[in-house]
Amino acid sequence: MRNIEKLGATVNGVEVYIDHDHTNVTYHLLETPDLLDLVREALPTIELPYEEQVVIEKDMGRVVGTTNLVETTDQDEIIYAKRIGRNTYSRFAKNRSPVACNSIVVVFRKRNAKYYLWTAMCGKLLPKEAYDAESHFNQTHALAYDERLVQLDTLTNTIPLSRVANTD
Repeated sequence: MRNIEKLGATVNGVEVYIDHDHTNVTYHLLETPDLLDLVREALPTIELPYEEQVVIEKDMGRVVGTTNLVETTDQDEIIYAKRIGRNTYSRFAKNRSPVACNSIVVVFRKRNAKYYLWTAMCGKLLPKEAYDAESHFNQTHALAYDERLVQLDTLTNTIPLSRVANTD
């Protein structure tokens, strides 16, 4: 039996669900436990176009959490690890902390004529360059290290061959 829950409806009447067994939001709930409440709050203010996948950044008008994506310098201690629930490596700044943010990013996917929350996180929309592991963006940004969010047995100081961008 599927674990599906209705989250709410958008301003244009589109109902949005979460399929807890088929979502990518679990990792981000570790960072922001009230994230689903923020999504529920934002839904009535979002107009959802009828597309297969929709990515929206929503300014909530107040600090709603933190983002662990930070800009890095030569002073940062950089390490690599696999995040919980991920199979690829991410770049982490070991000496950095998450920063306050007032926006969330939500990703909705259409499946069987219904919209489902695929993922959500505190933060801003990433530039397209962020999806290229070798980009300038990914050489100057990292995730603030938090051992609760990584697979500790994957920690390494060298860039792994299977490293990907700091997305999602």
